[in-house]
Amino acid sequence: MLLKTKSMKSIISKTLTVLMLVAVFIACESKKQDDSATIAKEINDAVLDDRDDEKDADFIVNTIAANYGEVKMAQLALTRSTDTGVKKMATMLENDHNKIIKDLKGYAAKNGITIPLEETDEQKKDITKLAEESDATKFNEKWCDMVEGKHEKTINKFESRLNKTEDLELKNWITATLPALRNHQVMLKNYEERVK
Repeated sequence: MLLKTKSMKSIISKTLTVLMLVAVFIACESKKQDDSATIAKEINDAVLDDRDDEKDADFIVNTIAANYGEVKMAQLALTRSTDTGVKKMATMLENDHNKIIKDLKGYAAKNGITIPLEETDEQKKDITKLAEESDATKFNEKWCDMVEGKHEKTINKFESRLNKTEDLELKNWITATLPALRNHQVMLKNYEERVK
């Protein structure tokens, strides 16, 4: 019973700290507003006691933000592309990346990790820039190139975290998720070669 009480006090204390930090971030008006991923990382750094937990939390935050961006990129292709191959890939990417977000939201909730609510500002700029492409063929080429490049970076980050994390649940999730990401990358690379 004492252990439960200490655990509950710790959870309540951390929750109050997070709420206070969120209130401070909302109340403070700065010249440059941070995106939700940056805010989530700052909150996690403040409430997590262990450096390894902070690194895992940063991975979760970055991965969720990146996947919000992937979903938006897929949705952009669904609305802008006239190519059935691109639309088919975009549908698959939207579904798979929404599943990644859902999985990581559950992991984050279970582990007291604050997560972002959307993609990063940099990703928003990439999406906006791509949306401005008026030529359908060039749009398809740029979309495939951009999404394939993002998958390459994501795979590298997953492999790196897999080797560094001590969290068995996170290791297992990364191991289970990597094959789909690799499959996405191969499909995008193959299609990109066909449209060039």
